[in-house]
Amino acid sequence: MYGWAQVPGTCGELAQGLIGDRFLHITCPIDAWVTASASLTTGSGRITGLDDRQKARRAVSRLLDEWNVTEGYDVRISLTNPLPLGKGLASSTADICACCFAVARALGRDLSVSTLARIAITVEPSDGLFYPGIAVFDHRKGSWGTTVGQPPVPPLFVLAYDLGGEVNTVEFNRRHDIIEANRQKESAVRQAFAQIIQGIRSGNPTSIGAGATLSARANQQILPKEALEELIAGVASLGAVGVNIAHSGTALGLLLPYKNRSRIESVIKWTESRFPKWTPLGAYQLVGGGPRYHEQSGEGWAI
Repeated sequence: MYGWAQVPGTCGELAQGLIGDRFLHITCPIDAWVTASASLTTGSGRITGLDDRQKARRAVSRLLDEWNVTEGYDVRISLTNPLPLGKGLASSTADICACCFAVARALGRDLSVSTLARIAITVEPSDGLFYPGIAVFDHRKGSWGTTVGQPPVPPLFVLAYDLGGEVNTVEFNRRHDIIEANRQKESAVRQAFAQIIQGIRSGNPTSIGAGATLSARANQQILPKEALEELIAGVASLGAVGVNIAHSGTALGLLLPYKNRSRIESVIKWTESRFPKWTPLGAYQLVGGGPRYHEQSGEGWAI
């Protein structure tokens, strides 16, 4: 039995914070694809191919336990992931999702987002990239999530950069001050969520960018990004509608609407001349989350 699945990575989140009693984020899936294939053969329950991806291995093991497929099969997984670890690009979550979707495909079973959320959250705080479209997800408890709409068409471009360093997601979420720090920015986060969701539902990149920028600014008291205000002003003058960040990572994205695609090179040139120590991660498009089960064709738009 054989299954193949592909999920998007992310460039941080469009917004993130504590709202009421839930730690929520709005997903920012991008067309940086993580792909897994799974082969099931008669055996004794071994899982191979994930020795260097132990989080994904634990998730697959828990899925097989839940479905009572722990005996009689060996599972061989091949995983391809272009995303660097520890940057806020949801690399580990994408591993988990691609592998679990591939195993489900091999077994001929449907894997619900609620089941995958429950499994992923037992491994680590997780991104909601497995929801279709753009979603709001409780990344700590995994008990709630919903799709709020689809990415804009024509697309919103995301120019991704790594500011350097690495953040351990598990340790970050264990910080003793994390709840109080998030309480202090709750009002701004609520406003950011409202702007982004309105922008997603109306296909308005300006509203999406404004909300993402507001959330990025609000997060400066928790995990500051270098020269954020200078960056926001500089790229806005060149046609960007906003800046989004990895709220618990080192990455950020510059958001440009399709109508301003001719200015992408100017934005890149300015950013890399002003911040030469940052690592360019690529020019992507905001896409819908969820699994793909066959090679995509014609999904992207030319820059």
